[in-house]
Amino acid sequence: MMRSFVALMCVVATLVLAGVSAKADEAARTISVTGMGEVSLPPDMATIRLGVQTEGEAAAQALDAASAATLAILGRLDAEGVAAADVQSGAVQLRPRYSNSVISSGQQIVGYHATNTVVVQVRDLDDLGGLLAALVGDGANRLDGVSFGLQDPSAAMDEARRRAVADALARAALYAEASGVAVGDVLQIAEQGAPQYRALRAEPVMMEAMASAPSFDVPVAAGEIEVSASINMVFGMDD
Repeated sequence: MMRSFVALMCVVATLVLAGVSAKADEAARTISVTGMGEVSLPPDMATIRLGVQTEGEAAAQALDAASAATLAILGRLDAEGVAAADVQSGAVQLRPRYSNSVISSGQQIVGYHATNTVVVQVRDLDDLGGLLAALVGDGANRLDGVSFGLQDPSAAMDEARRRAVADALARAALYAEASGVAVGDVLQIAEQGAPQYRALRAEPVMMEAMASAPSFDVPVAAGEIEVSASINMVFGMDD
């Protein structure tokens, strides 16, 4: 009797293990792909980093000159309708100027350099070139760069996600067709990090050249912004 019971339990265990193995094999039959989505669109804002650099025999003289020019720049931005929230003070620097470019203990201080920078967000790109020219006329002699972006990139990011999913579906269908199987249900969706939003940066401009003709608008080409998303999807595999 005991032998019959043990034999029966062995048979049951074998059937259970066989079922588990079959389910494991079935779960292993998947298609895993990565989809990429990208959206390109024109920017609707720019961030400019500009300022003034002055020299003086005394530290106060150099700093006062930089401060006066910076006040003129801030006044121009206000007159042009740039919101106060879109204007931020950047680095303020004051450093000695030596008689030789190589500093040593025996050198004399012959003056001072003062630098004051301002970071500005411009939300009307049609006025960007004219604004830059006006700021040069007001005393700005440094432009550390112009970068273009989107005021609200969320819609572009969502569209990039949709395109990434469509790309993953197309890849899965292609691999399934080439392998002689069919795409099953979606088993897993995982975004590969946050969507990438790449702001374009223009090359720094030589302000001396701009200052020679401040009555002309500065030519600025905004180009397009690229927003991309990547997603991993796992599908079941049907016969």
